[in-house]
Amino acid sequence: MPAKKTSGPAQGELYDLLKTRIADGDYAVGQLLPTEKALCSEFGASRYALREAMARLEADGLVRRRRGSGSTVLRRLPLATLQSGVTSREDLLNYASATFMKWGCRDLVRTDGKLARRLGCDEARQWQFMTGVRHEEDGEPLALVSVYVDTERANLPEVKALGRKPVYQWLEKEHGLKPHAVSQDIRATRLTARQAEGLRDVAEAPALEVIRRYFDAEGVIYLISQSIYRSRDFVLNHRFFLGNGN
Repeated sequence: MPAKKTSGPAQGELYDLLKTRIADGDYAVGQLLPTEKALCSEFGASRYALREAMARLEADGLVRRRRGSGSTVLRRLPLATLQSGVTSREDLLNYASATFMKWGCRDLVRTDGKLARRLGCDEARQWQFMTGVRHEEDGEPLALVSVYVDTERANLPEVKALGRKPVYQWLEKEHGLKPHAVSQDIRATRLTARQAEGLRDVAEAPALEVIRRYFDAEGVIYLISQSIYRSRDFVLNHRFFLGNGN
């Protein structure tokens, strides 16, 4: 009898293999990946599985595929992805774990009508305000970030005290302010000249503004974050749970 043919790796395995090679620099940024035929031969994979894996890599912002030109490596690490409809608190809050912040100035601000409406909070509240830039591990700027902390609940520490911790984690550890709910707004916008400079882009380029509000157990907002992303650096992922079909 002829030997039973073993099936090649599934698209999930291929995705992990290729993502690891990109992260390790085996496929350098700016380099074309091997052809579809070469990759299928190397991994013993079907064209269907490879194309599915490549689609996931493209969705992560790791590669750009062009018919007739091949697939080019764009970056070593995936784009930040905001998870909506997630299964755990960690999924929701730790989306930026592969990035780091460079914080700048701090100040006090009172939310007037216009700012209160934009942030989605009460008017005439005093907040401690801090701005910074979120970077990917390779140093590429990812987002401009502003945080607002209710001064009646806590004050922000010196930047060195934060380390790489997100502000919400520091507030939970040092002040016992545990987020019981988070709301999120996403709106289209365009970069101002100053924002474009911080993100190494051009003024009026399309962007997305993401505002998150962190609520305590009584439903009161104690922390607000405002992030500005270049539209190409933002992926919104929805995961739908459909049950077991019963």
